[in-house]
Amino acid sequence: MPGCLLLTWDNVDLQKGTIHLRETKTGIERHVQLSSQAIIFLESHLSSSLTHHLFASRGSAKPITQHFLNEGTDRLRKLGKMLDIPRWTPHDLRRTVRTGLARLVCPSEFAEAVLGHSRKGIEGTYDLYSYDKECKIWLQKWADYLDTLKA
Repeated sequence: MPGCLLLTWDNVDLQKGTIHLRETKTGIERHVQLSSQAIIFLESHLSSSLTHHLFASRGSAKPITQHFLNEGTDRLRKLGKMLDIPRWTPHDLRRTVRTGLARLVCPSEFAEAVLGHSRKGIEGTYDLYSYDKECKIWLQKWADYLDTLKA
């Protein structure tokens, strides 16, 4: 999701439980469904936010970029403070979510919709359904699963 870290609070609707992505890799804007845990996190983050951006540097109040996260990961790796995962980058979180959804037996079309992947060929031409309702259900199942790992 290009620009996903450049999100502003204007993109967030906590009442509907969505984040509006106006710019995406596919060029198609969409709404990302939020789990109840994500809504709670964003509500607490909103109350302490001093900037218009969802994710901003504490020092500069500028939006955090993917490049910044990659550099931070490399820095932690060099200091020996990263998990021993070869060449892990923050983008791998998408692979983790997709794999986790498969483990939870999420149907592939819903898991692909969660990631914002576009359907190809005839399916992409004729199936214009957004799967928002299903994405919300499966993202909630994923968040609930993550909570069991914390326990």
